[in-house]
Amino acid sequence: MKFRSVLIVILGLVWTVAANAATLTKDPLTGLPIDPATDPSHVGNEPVKIPDSQICKSKMQANFYTIVDSKIDATVAWYTAHLPGFHKAYQYVDNRPQDKFYNDAGTMMVLVLGQIGKEGESVKTYSVTYYSFQPGLPAKASASFGQHKMACQ
Repeated sequence: MKFRSVLIVILGLVWTVAANAATLTKDPLTGLPIDPATDPSHVGNEPVKIPDSQICKSKMQANFYTIVDSKIDATVAWYTAHLPGFHKAYQYVDNRPQDKFYNDAGTMMVLVLGQIGKEGESVKTYSVTYYSFQPGLPAKASASFGQHKMACQ
């Protein structure tokens, strides 16, 4: 009987937390749209805040989201459709596909990272990270972001 009572209390707490979790449609840092695949079960998709840091001569802030059960091609297609006017760049680094979308000013970027796999393989999406840079990154820095050697000039 005690076990059943404890189980009911635990399930009640889980239900309360899930019911109060917000599903974000826009990233709070950048205001850019968020792929619904970040919250497929509707239990909330609050980002993980990455510590602020310095990239080149810019202050970088970032929010990290995991993607659940979505192929990289579908995720990239979603962001291509929802980020008009953004530049798109692909790279394959450390056995992972990386697609990034960045604006002309170099102040915002979305990095879509795939799970480990062979280049060209349709792997699952691992994560999406939203970045804000102040002041904006130069075009070469935006294009090389995520590589081992980044071009700051």
